This record gives sequence, C-alpha cells and structure tokens, in this order.
Amino acid sequence: MTNTSKALKPILTFLQQYVPFKQMLPAHQEYLAMHLEQVFYSEHDEIVLPQDGVAESLYIVKNGRVSANIDNELKAIEVGQCFPIKALTNNRAVNYSHQADKSTICYRLTHSHFEYLMQQSVIFHDFIIKQQSQNSPL
Repeated sequence: MTNTSKALKPILTFLQQYVPFKQMLPAHQEYLAMHLEQVFYSEHDEIVLPQDGVAESLYIVKNGRVSANIDNELKAIEVGQCFPIKALTNNRAVNYSHQADKSTICYRLTHSHFEYLMQQSVIFHDFIIKQQSQNSPL
C-alpha cells in the first residue's frame, strides 16, 4: 500500500458508509478522497451564508451536525449528508445560512473538483440531480 493509499484509507472508510459515495466506482471514491479538505467548526460557527456569494464548495458532514435556517425553522443536515447542492449546481449563493449545531467536522470539495466528479461519476451525478430536484435543505 502506498503512502497516499494509507493516508486516504480513513476518508475512504468514511465515504463507503454513505450513499452515494459507497455506490461509486473505487476510482471515483479515491478521486473524491484525494480532493477533500477537512474543516473544523465550533458550535454556532457559520459555514455558508447567502452574503458569501456564489457557492464555491460542496460540504460533507463528517461528524457533528449542521443546520440550515429556512424561514426561521432549523433543518438538520446529518453525518454523511452534503450541502449546498442546489446553490452549487446552479452557480448561485445559498438562500439560507448554514451553521454548526455543535462541534462539527466537514469535508470540503472545491467547485472544480465537484464539477469533474459530476462529469466522471454517473452515480454521483444522478444523486446530485435527484437531491437538487427535492425540496430539502441540502
């Protein structure tokens, strides 16, 4: 096992527990794992806000929990879920704020890597399109 493979193993193990990542081809899982950045947030830290402008990254909750404040109602985004799908796919700002409910770790994937994965992985693409069409905080 190469050093790169060893370094990616914990990320791959995490991804392989959640849809759509566990359904993706190993090469696509590895690409995703190689391009994720781990980001730590304290309780109540703001992650993505409408005033930030066009969404630049996809976030995957590794642990903790994120809330989307939709019309003064908090919608939970749990471990293994990703956000802000609609804003990212439509190249626009989010419509509502996202914040850490408690100490939270997210994986962050830049827009360019997100776009590449959308083109390469049918499973990832189909999942994102399905999520985009649903009425959810993701």
